[in-house]
Amino acid sequence: MVMLSNDWQVVTKTTRTPGAAEVVYELQARINSQYHSIELNRDYVEVKVTYTFNKGYIYSGTWNFTATGCEEVSGGGRLDGSGTLISGGFWAYHDYNGNYSTSINANLSFYFSDANASLEKNIELPNIPRASTPSWKNGKNHVKLDGTDTLTLVLDKKVAAYRHSLVWVVGNSGYKWLNTNDIDTEYIFKPTEEMIKYATDTKSVYGYLGVGTYSSGAPNATMIGAMNIAFFIDLPEEKYGPLIKNPSVNEYGNTNIQQDKVFRYLSKKKLSMKVETRGYSSIKSVYAVHNKQQFPFIPNDGIYTVNLEGLINGDIQFVIEDSRGFKATHEWHGTYVPYFYPTITEFTAERDNPTVNSGYANAKGTFYNGENNVLSIVIKDDDGHSANATGQVVGNEFSLHQRINGYSYDKNYNLTLTITDKYGQSTEKSYVLTGNLWAMIIGKLTTSVHMLWVRKNGSNPCGIYNEGDMTIVGTTYATGKLIASGGIGIKGTNTFIIRKEFSGTHQPLSSMAAAYITI
Repeated sequence: MVMLSNDWQVVTKTTRTPGAAEVVYELQARINSQYHSIELNRDYVEVKVTYTFNKGYIYSGTWNFTATGCEEVSGGGRLDGSGTLISGGFWAYHDYNGNYSTSINANLSFYFSDANASLEKNIELPNIPRASTPSWKNGKNHVKLDGTDTLTLVLDKKVAAYRHSLVWVVGNSGYKWLNTNDIDTEYIFKPTEEMIKYATDTKSVYGYLGVGTYSSGAPNATMIGAMNIAFFIDLPEEKYGPLIKNPSVNEYGNTNIQQDKVFRYLSKKKLSMKVETRGYSSIKSVYAVHNKQQFPFIPNDGIYTVNLEGLINGDIQFVIEDSRGFKATHEWHGTYVPYFYPTITEFTAERDNPTVNSGYANAKGTFYNGENNVLSIVIKDDDGHSANATGQVVGNEFSLHQRINGYSYDKNYNLTLTITDKYGQSTEKSYVLTGNLWAMIIGKLTTSVHMLWVRKNGSNPCGIYNEGDMTIVGTTYATGKLIASGGIGIKGTNTFIIRKEFSGTHQPLSSMAAAYITI
């Protein structure tokens, strides 16, 4: 491939030796600058074939010469020295981009065939820069869609009469007219919101301007060519990012918990909000973040909600992400309360003595008392007896020493202690209050006998008393003395009659017999 210029140059050549002669043929070409036309996008190529004899000559009765762009030459006779065999030229119309290439050839035919020659070679012509070259002033090709930012398009036109038109393309928009063919060498480009609706998955929207070059500014001017130049529309997040509206956090797990507090174990928070996307973007995801975990919101009639349980702190983040990659967040910080469930560590019950129906219930335990909680204490049994008790509270601990009544000493009772805190959380523990076994035995004997209770009472010696009457019926005896006929002897300072339940027949004691039991 030979690039032509305005000067003659050898495209190709060949040497022949007919007889004693030696001749060199050259196929030459050049561009005639007189006919070079940017506006018409064409050149004129001149072609000729020359010969030079290095020695001798040839004689041919006839010859015939042809070459690209030349009229055929026919003749005959003697050739010697040097000269031109054939010449001519042709119009070279460049393509739409201003390029042109082709092949040229020549055929030399003599009666004396040893002098025959064929020459052929590809040529190309310098590009005709038809379309004006666009560029961005100062190399700036990013523009913010904020209503004020612009780009300056500079057009390097090749002909003074040229004018330009512009179209824009973004995504799948197709060609959209921006201006008719009246632009000279500069244009201030200001993006519009319509441009970004064709690309909704990016923060920086790519597009390009198509610059059409016309022969003039007339309505019917010929289009000379076109070139494209890229641009980027940068979207400010504060104007085109998504919005979170009306975020709220409400407690639905426990009505005693304030909305702005998060109780360990108990809190269940219902989150809700509205969201809005801008700049033709769509919603990609909406979720809440707690303890580095994501919880997706569920949309319903324009409102997004999600329920959170098992919260371990008071920090919740509302998040929306749109299709462009913008993200909006809202932080909610509640007061975290390290709540714990109530527990009963100890629970017992006892009568004042084995043959009475009253006594005390005793208990200890822990409960959350960080907010001066009110503790509910209930003692009940299987027969339906129930008593609301009052305990002493010290910090997060409580103790109970509650008077209980109505529990017959000869029966067993299954007591249940229930502790309930301010937040409705409760625990319970059971205890079996056993009856007096000896009293039950004596109560079953066939002989009618009053139940007795023998005890040391303060400074008094041991004595025998009818149950329930220790002053009138009973008589107190000195230690170790024998009771009168039918009585029982008391021996030792801590001597008691012990009751044990049994069944069967027994032989009554004689009138003067006595039984001694020492504990």
